[in-house]
Amino acid sequence: MNAITCASRLDCANTHLSRQLILTRNDYPFGSEIRTSRDHTFAPYASAAGQSTVTYKEALMQTRLNAFALKDLKTPGKATWLDRSFVCIEQSALIDNALAKELLECSEILRTLGQTLVITLNDLPLPAIDFTNKKKILHNLYQLKDHGIEVAHDGFNINYESIEIFTTLNLFDYFRISLSTLDLSLKLTGNPELFDRLHERMTMQAHDTKVAFIADRVDHAASHVLARALPFDYFQGSYYSPAENL
Repeated sequence: MNAITCASRLDCANTHLSRQLILTRNDYPFGSEIRTSRDHTFAPYASAAGQSTVTYKEALMQTRLNAFALKDLKTPGKATWLDRSFVCIEQSALIDNALAKELLECSEILRTLGQTLVITLNDLPLPAIDFTNKKKILHNLYQLKDHGIEVAHDGFNINYESIEIFTTLNLFDYFRISLSTLDLSLKLTGNPELFDRLHERMTMQAHDTKVAFIADRVDHAASHVLARALPFDYFQGSYYSPAENL
């Protein structure tokens, strides 16, 4: 990863970008994800919207630069290597048509470089916002999918029944589950049947919706063993690859 790190940083001192690898079950690099974080201690709430716009533009620029850096590392005819570029955004940001346009433009550039853009929505299901904005979000989301952009749902709760309304809309290509939360839940219940039910539900969900599961926050050997015992397709966390600050 260090060989392809782009030496760029946001001007906003309270906003940070980091990138982390996502691996396949066979330990091959599947993609990398750029996440944004903001120190709310120093960021006034009123400026959050403007900073988000700057942050996402920077994240997309880093995604393009990373794709260009990887272009010459790919070997024709070999298995895929870092073919997915994940960018984590708030779903409420999709109200902005200008951001949707930027995502489409970034996707087109990545496609010429043999990569697919994946947006990770980190606060689903849809919050209690007005109907007009909710309609804008769904319109832009379907527009992105129509142009080949894939969508991941961050922090998916496999036991959250009401999420099924969103899976029936065929919005998602990936569900990402935090292993730290899942591991704690299994330990607190101490019920071995819970693991079996979880395995069965993940298998059924993958079959019914054709989504792939990403095990996130796999940070130590125990969470690695748990993740491998469940039908996850991809793995992310410091156990495999520490996050890099950009």
